[in-house]
Amino acid sequence: MSTSLAPPPSFLATRRGKVTLALLCAVTFLDVVDGSIVNVALPTIRAHLGFSVQNLQWVVSGYLITYGGFLLLGGRAGDLLGRRRLLVAGTSLFALSSLACGLADSQGLLIGGRLTQGFGAAMMSPAALSILTTTFNDAADRHRALGVWAGISGLAAAVGVFFGGLLTQDFGWRWVFFVNLPLCVLVLIGAFRILSADQGRTTAGGFDAIGAVLATGGMLLLIFTLVKAPDVGWGAARTVGGLAGALVLLAVFLVNEQRRANPLVPMSIFRIKGLAAADATQVIAWAGFYSMFFFVTLYMQNVLGYSQRWMAPISATCSPRWWSWGPGWGCCMPVCKRPRTRACRSIRPDWPRP
Repeated sequence: MSTSLAPPPSFLATRRGKVTLALLCAVTFLDVVDGSIVNVALPTIRAHLGFSVQNLQWVVSGYLITYGGFLLLGGRAGDLLGRRRLLVAGTSLFALSSLACGLADSQGLLIGGRLTQGFGAAMMSPAALSILTTTFNDAADRHRALGVWAGISGLAAAVGVFFGGLLTQDFGWRWVFFVNLPLCVLVLIGAFRILSADQGRTTAGGFDAIGAVLATGGMLLLIFTLVKAPDVGWGAARTVGGLAGALVLLAVFLVNEQRRANPLVPMSIFRIKGLAAADATQVIAWAGFYSMFFFVTLYMQNVLGYSQRWMAPISATCSPRWWSWGPGWGCCMPVCKRPRTRACRSIRPDWPRP
């Protein structure tokens, strides 16, 4: 008599699994949507708070500076301090900074709130992704969950542009920030009720504090210099010095990572064929799209005279990359199993094998 082992039950098929995935998707939705939702509101913000065109870019760039600069550090902190703990802290900070942005009555307060928002998002995003990959242990569940998560990330940018216009026209520009508050409350409630508490983990080589400082400092200096370069001039000593300083910090970071027993970023990951080219392509693509929407928004409203309500569908439909990027990733994630798990396991040896 032959017996066959029944396959393990699918956690994603359960109600708790679906709710967990929805919660984690809400986190990445918040992070991505806040990078685009303010675009349509920029002319109104400029008129109300007296921004110049040069300083207005900080409403968008301020969020991206701290988001990109602290993302790597946030991912490592989640492993050491606890993923749910970091998610709760980041979401709380994100909510408070969104409230500050909505109540801002000066340029400095709004820009400061946006910088803090980016820091909170840099804590939320890697914590949510790490929780997703460790919660869905079954290979098939994990691939489907990653597909949905990536699809939400792609669509959130277009949704942000669309609803940013509607909120600005009907309720005022402050509501592009206030809308984050109920979503943050739902995420916090779900984090405590659905996600299991974790205490983080210790590593034999300790925390690579030097690498974290060098990487974060280098990226922050690089992004800050690139944002300020159009204002002070690309050939100015301040720009050249900032770029040189950023390159030196990043070069020292690479040397430090090669000598550490437990580096923040294992350099072996770049031996994976095509990874460096894919990263460079994403940097070029996102740089082009974000800068395009900044100028297109100002041109269509200030020159062509479009209202925010008309700008919402126009901006959303003019971004086919966002609409196709999300579903495309959602379909490809379950197929591209081996390269992705190999890349992730080179960073995290405890990554579950398919």
